[in-house]
Amino acid sequence: MAGVKPFKGYRYQIENPQDLTEVIAPPYDMIDREMIDALYQKDPRNAVRLIQNRPEPQDTCNKDRHVRAANIFKKWVNEGILAQDEKDSVYIYQQTFKSPVGKEMITFVRTGVIALVELVDFEKKVVLPHEYTLSGPKIDRFELMDVSQVDMGLIFGLVSDKGDTYNSIRALITDEPAGVAIDENGVEHRLYVCSDKSLIDSFVKSVKDSTILIADGHHRYETALNYYKEKKTDNYSHVMMALVSMADPGLVIRSFHRLIRKTDRQLVMKEQLKRFFRMTEYGKASEDTVYDFMSGKLDADMLYIDSKDQSAIGLTISEDGKKFLQDSMPEKSMNWKQLSVSEINMIVINTILDLPLDGKVLHDVVDYVNDIGAGIEKLKDSSAYHGGFFIRPVSIETIQKIVDGDERMPQKSTNFFPKLFSGLVFNRLSDI
Repeated sequence: MAGVKPFKGYRYQIENPQDLTEVIAPPYDMIDREMIDALYQKDPRNAVRLIQNRPEPQDTCNKDRHVRAANIFKKWVNEGILAQDEKDSVYIYQQTFKSPVGKEMITFVRTGVIALVELVDFEKKVVLPHEYTLSGPKIDRFELMDVSQVDMGLIFGLVSDKGDTYNSIRALITDEPAGVAIDENGVEHRLYVCSDKSLIDSFVKSVKDSTILIADGHHRYETALNYYKEKKTDNYSHVMMALVSMADPGLVIRSFHRLIRKTDRQLVMKEQLKRFFRMTEYGKASEDTVYDFMSGKLDADMLYIDSKDQSAIGLTISEDGKKFLQDSMPEKSMNWKQLSVSEINMIVINTILDLPLDGKVLHDVVDYVNDIGAGIEKLKDSSAYHGGFFIRPVSIETIQKIVDGDERMPQKSTNFFPKLFSGLVFNRLSDI
């Protein structure tokens, strides 16, 4: 495995450091302009000013906002708003949240360890990506890292567990939390600090033969790796990562359901789908129908809701559909072809709508939703949507098989919930 080590992190030292609700922020790539403004108003010390600084009228280029973020970090350190821990530590990041199991909301607890992880090329197969990424965010994050010299966001890494990793992570919690926050979705974020060398050594030993699967934060990892290759000094050889055991009972993967927007192409989607899928009618669409599908009560690969007549249709790939996928992507494994997102991309987007599978098209033509009720409500607008594809979550076992086969899944194949927030701890790369 890539080397793992503790570090002296920078943390908020505010009036009540145990209440970090006002200063933490979602990951940078989840923050739109409206959310930036809301977080700016929430607290003048909110981490959004560091991870996604707001563009200002006087800016001449994107880099200007990163320069502002770098100056703010230095200012907060000088003013004591942020302070560096005296001892090398790991930081235990625990999230308590509710997630649906069928129609019922169940409470889960997921526990990770924030540590520094050695940056290695994917070809070495010790740190593994599982999804494709776009180049734009990597350029943006590279600029921020270069200007600020601070590792600001968390990468979510899943550690293969040989039997004792999860327990060694839990054993690191020996004191009360150093910080607690509750986000707008009701997720409780708790940060514990452990500087006990023997406990840290036990944790490092438990993961020394493990691989790390990047669950979230591909952009940040690739950015840090590219930066290290450019600088070629030890300051940049590791990146901050939250490591979670694959055996953690709080590991929850949700679906990104796909709502397909209308394009200039005139067609009846249901008729087109018949060429590739066996179809089972389930009557008028409802949340109950979708929940029945999600829980496995309906025997179908996907559930399609047609915007025009609000019908719910179970889709199972037909022999003709399988042949089409094989002929279109002979180089891809069966595990990859059987992903619902692969079928939607290749059959619906690329073939039926005759559109290229690039990032812009997938952003403009597809709405990605987590909330089933909200998705059904949107689909009532038949002037805007052809319909929506509701898909089951991908299992961690399937992800592992695809990654082990040197493949990456299509973008937005997985939704690891909840997201890791920024602002709990920062890692300063150098004191420029």
